[in-house]
Amino acid sequence: MKLIIAFMGMLLPILAGAQSPPVKALSIGDAVPDITITDVYNYPSSTIHLSDMKGKLVILDFWATWCGSCIHAFPKMDSLQKKFSNNLQIILINNNGGNGNNEEKVKDFFRKTKLKSKVAFMLPNSTQNNPLLLQLFPHTFIPHYVWIGPEEKVIAITNSAEVTAENIQAVISRRRIKLPVKVDSLKFHPQN
Repeated sequence: MKLIIAFMGMLLPILAGAQSPPVKALSIGDAVPDITITDVYNYPSSTIHLSDMKGKLVILDFWATWCGSCIHAFPKMDSLQKKFSNNLQIILINNNGGNGNNEEKVKDFFRKTKLKSKVAFMLPNSTQNNPLLLQLFPHTFIPHYVWIGPEEKVIAITNSAEVTAENIQAVISRRRIKLPVKVDSLKFHPQN
């Protein structure tokens, strides 16, 4: 018994000092862990588990309310979602901790957009401050699109020009496509 207690006493400092390994940014071909996205609006649930989307193409659309290019793409994204609704899920990600937005600002943005245009975009939108998403899919410039294939692997990281019906259909039809990878400077800081 004393031997067990002594052994446990030696292991305790080692185990207490053990830290989880840092999260590695994902690249094309990497498996995507079962990420939970919370604070979701325009969806039957306030939480989306990526594992629930198995078999579908998932496109994470990172955006901000101050990004004109992001907002300009919303009608196109909404149209693509409707066209491929059985095989595609586009999820708007407004990671409010990193882009100057907060939950109320995003909700207000969508309320005003609906009143001005009389059109409601029905894409799921998350306002969760999720550092894990930014670690897995680091980027500086938006819009930023991460394509997660039906087998739950990253198949593309693109600009908006590559998000087309033809490319989506190719992925859904299991045809091989090679999209250009978005070039992003992770060292760029607007304050410098």
